[in-house]
Amino acid sequence: MKVLKKNRFNKFYFEKKVLLCAVLAVFAGGVFYSQNENVNDGVLAESLEKTESSEKSEKKSASEDAEKLEKEKAEDSKAKKEESKKSKKAKKTEKTDESDKKQEKNKEITKIDPYLGDVYIPVKKYSLFFENYSIECNSERGTFNFYSAQKNRKKTPVFSNYEDSISSSFFLKIGKTVYCLNKDSAVQKELWKTADGARLVYTINNKARVAIDFSFEPEETVKKIFALEQNDEKIVMEQDGNLLKTEEDEEVSDDVVLPGVIKIRAYVTNLSEKKANFALKAVLDTSVGEGADFHFLTENGLSFNSEHQFENMLKERALCVSDSKTSAEFVFEGKNISSPEVVTVANIAYLNSPRWIMVSESGRSFNSLNAYNNSGISVVWPQKKLQKEESYSIQFFAGISSNGRKCDTLKYVDFVETDSTKKFEKTEPAANFEVQGSKKADVDFIVQNVTEKQLDFEYIQNLINRIDALESTDTDVDRNELRQLNSELDAILAALRKRN
Repeated sequence: MKVLKKNRFNKFYFEKKVLLCAVLAVFAGGVFYSQNENVNDGVLAESLEKTESSEKSEKKSASEDAEKLEKEKAEDSKAKKEESKKSKKAKKTEKTDESDKKQEKNKEITKIDPYLGDVYIPVKKYSLFFENYSIECNSERGTFNFYSAQKNRKKTPVFSNYEDSISSSFFLKIGKTVYCLNKDSAVQKELWKTADGARLVYTINNKARVAIDFSFEPEETVKKIFALEQNDEKIVMEQDGNLLKTEEDEEVSDDVVLPGVIKIRAYVTNLSEKKANFALKAVLDTSVGEGADFHFLTENGLSFNSEHQFENMLKERALCVSDSKTSAEFVFEGKNISSPEVVTVANIAYLNSPRWIMVSESGRSFNSLNAYNNSGISVVWPQKKLQKEESYSIQFFAGISSNGRKCDTLKYVDFVETDSTKKFEKTEPAANFEVQGSKKADVDFIVQNVTEKQLDFEYIQNLINRIDALESTDTDVDRNELRQLNSELDAILAALRKRN
C-alpha cells in the first residue's frame, strides 16, 4: 500500500516537473524570440534605410543623367539647326553661283547679229513646229526641209530629203560669179535660233553674207483667217476699216488641222570694200506630187507635167504640189512678197546647173538619165547694187496642209496686211489644188538640143548600158524610163548622123 502511494507521488511529481520544464522552456523561447525579433528589426530598419538612401541616390543620379541627356539633346538639336542653316545657306550660295554661271554662260552663247541687230543663239540643228508640220534646218550642210505628219503615219517631206535635202538650196551671184550656198566650199554655214524662228547664215569672207529666215505665221492669225474662210457667208465689213469680223465669234474646231503658213525672208549683205551687184536664186527640189496626175498647179487653174517658164507670176501667182494627203503651195506674187524676175519649173538636175537663168524648152519632160519625173522650182529675183555693208531683202510664202486639205496660202497672203490701218479684202476662191495620186501613164518623150556632153562616147556607152540593164531585168520594168532613154539615144544618133 505504501509502495503504491509512493509510486503515485513520484508519477505526479514527475509530471509536474515536466510541466514546469515545459513552461520554463516556453518562457525562455519567448524571451529568445523577442530578443531575436528586436535584433532583426534593427537590421531590417538599417537595411531599409540603406535601400531608401540608395534609391534616392539612384533617382538623383537618374535625374541628373536625364537632365544631362536633355541638355545634350538640346545642344545637338541646336548644332544640327546651325548646320542645317549653314547647309541651306551654302546650297543657296551654290545655287546662286550656278545661276550666275548659267547666266554668264547664256551671255556667252547669246549673240547679236551685227547687221540685222537681233539676238540669236548658235545651234547645230533646229526644228520649228506648228500643228503637225515642221521646219527642220541643219547647220553642218546648211540645208532645210518642210514636213507634214499625217495621223498615225510617218512625216512626209515637201522637198527631197536625200542627203539632208542638199538638192534644195539658195544661190548667190556676185557680179558674174555664182555660189551654191549649201555646197560651195568657199561658203561658211551657220544655223541660228532667233526669237521668231530659225536662220540659216551663209558667209563668203570679204564678199557677202546671206541670212535666210524661216518662221511659221502666228496661230492666232491663221485661225482667224481660216475661220473667216469657213464662214464666208457670215463675213461683214466694218465701216471704220478695222479687222474683218464675223457675225458670230466662231473659231476653227479643235479637231481640224489648220494649214501651216511659212514665211521665208532672205537678207543679202555686201561684205566687200566696194559696191557690187548681187542677185539671189532659190532652187526647190519638190518631192510631193511627183506621183500625182499633175506635178504642178497654178492659181489660175493651169496644170502641167512638163517644163514651164514664167517671166513673171502676175497671173499664176502661186505654184502648188499635191498628192492624196499632203499639199504644199509657194506664193511668189502678192502683198508683202518680192516679185521674181523669172520662175522655171524643170528637171531638178537641170535647175541645179551653174547657169543662172535656165533656157527653157516648153514641153520638155522632167526626166533625166539619173532620175525619172524628178521636178523642181527655180526662182530668180532681180539683182541689186549694194554699197559696203548695205543690205537688201526678199520675201515669199509657203504653205503646208495635210489630210487632203487645201493649203490656201494665197488666201492667207491676200487677207494679211502689214499696215494695220488697211482693211482686209476678200478675194475670189483659189483654184482647187486637191489632186489625187494616180498611177503614172505612158507618155511620149521628145529630146531636143542634144549637148556636147551627150555626144561623148563614154556618155553614150553608159546610156546604152542603162537601157540594156532595164531590158534584161526580170522584175517589172519602168516603161516610161525605158522609153525616155531610148528617145534620148535616138536623138543622139540623129545628131551624130547630121555631123557625119
